[in-house]
Amino acid sequence: MLKSKKWNWEYLWLTIIMSIYYGHIQWNNFIGDPDGFYHAKLAKWLSEGKLIESLPWMQFSSLRDNFTDHHLLYHLLLAPFTYFFDPLIGVKIAAVVFAVLMVLAFYWLLKKMYIPWAFYFSLGFLLLNGLNFRISLIKANSLSLLIIWFIIYALFEQKKGLSLILGFLFVWLYGGWPLAILILGIYLLAQKIHQKIHVNKLKIFWHQTLHLFARDKKPRSSLKISLYLLIGLGLGILINPYWPQNLYLYYQQFLQIGVVNMGSKFTVGSEWYGSNIMQIISSAPHLFVVASICFVVLFFQIKKVSRLSWFSFMLALIFLILTVKSKRYVEYYMPFTLLFVASASKDIKSFINWSKLKKLWHSLTTQIKIYLSLAMLVFLSLVMAVSYDRILSVKLSGMHPLDKFQGATEWLANNTEPESVIFHSDWDEWPILFYHNDQNYYIIGLDPTFMENYDSTLHELYREITRGDIRYKVSKYIREDFKASHVFVDKDGHENFIRNLDIDSEILKVYEDQKTIVYQLK
Repeated sequence: MLKSKKWNWEYLWLTIIMSIYYGHIQWNNFIGDPDGFYHAKLAKWLSEGKLIESLPWMQFSSLRDNFTDHHLLYHLLLAPFTYFFDPLIGVKIAAVVFAVLMVLAFYWLLKKMYIPWAFYFSLGFLLLNGLNFRISLIKANSLSLLIIWFIIYALFEQKKGLSLILGFLFVWLYGGWPLAILILGIYLLAQKIHQKIHVNKLKIFWHQTLHLFARDKKPRSSLKISLYLLIGLGLGILINPYWPQNLYLYYQQFLQIGVVNMGSKFTVGSEWYGSNIMQIISSAPHLFVVASICFVVLFFQIKKVSRLSWFSFMLALIFLILTVKSKRYVEYYMPFTLLFVASASKDIKSFINWSKLKKLWHSLTTQIKIYLSLAMLVFLSLVMAVSYDRILSVKLSGMHPLDKFQGATEWLANNTEPESVIFHSDWDEWPILFYHNDQNYYIIGLDPTFMENYDSTLHELYREITRGDIRYKVSKYIREDFKASHVFVDKDGHENFIRNLDIDSEILKVYEDQKTIVYQLK
């Protein structure tokens, strides 16, 4: 009974602390990423009972006639927040709630796995500034991690029904659901490695490596649980309001954008570009150092490494490599590394001889004890200073104001024909334009890959126009190739495009504020 009360208090304290922290990040009039406006719009429409089946607001995109809401469950969960609050304020509140729930689920997982100091490891999320920025965006990142924590529990505890349900929900929640297959593969490999090391004498020779993947004589329950998870994923794809067009979207979103990544061909979202190892380490050096120490200690006691430690270490390593390729995977690398540290602490605690350590400490001279204590004090002081900076450095301010482009979009809504096409200066402007003004149609949005798939020639022309490469009679291309009646320009970074528009006699400036310009084609 006393233990249960303690757990409840820890849940409560985690809720309070993390709510204050994530609430502090959202306590401003900014959205961290343009996509947040898109998510708010679709969630608001769902709260009104509107499920869109096409996306004519992007006229030159493969999503126009082949749209799939691959975040449908996420938008359904956002919907109540957009119903009771202003949509943009509502999704910011939701981001706090989802982030807190993710941390609570992590704590719950650690308790289920009998990890010591679970409460303090859960507080470790405060120090992961790179992760905290990502999960403070209006994206499904927090809920994706929450589902993954439950998937890990279901796999290790052989919860077949739960695995099936989680697989189904993951597909409806998040376009990156194939990550569940990767996690499952790592789980099976970790199981195999753990079994071989603990059943056989450790022999790191070629014959041992060859036998590593040998088939067991008896079918293992882990294969059964894998089947349930895969069935759940399959059902999520099939039992879907967007079936079968969702298959093409998954192909575009996961393979073309997530795996292949066309960032070398044209500009994509910054999250899809890579990072070097030092950048990743420096984003959370304390986490990397502690994880490295845990790895070294466990390496010399490899026979005592648990299944969870093998699994979480391999997860962290794989997603570290993926983060080198695309920096967005930091949202998985960091929490998986934290899970490894937590699991490793349990393993280390089990084989450390505390009595020997006490005897060793007492055997030291007073002078050495003083030096060691001072060194530890200096180290902790440095860690505390860095940690304090990491906690407070996550900010959304200066990103995208809630009223961004609102003046220009209101003018367009009041002075243009419904469904008339607006040519705009960059692909990442679309979510904001779409949120504030759904009366008009636009060119491109969410990711340039969708326009590339629609018409690569038009996509190249669009980029040439907006870069300012086409200097003479730019209005001719905008009118004839894109059927646009007006042009919207964000002044930031589009000086050459503005220059070409200003010298075109067939274009008239009809609206201007500090940040934007609207032109009308004569």
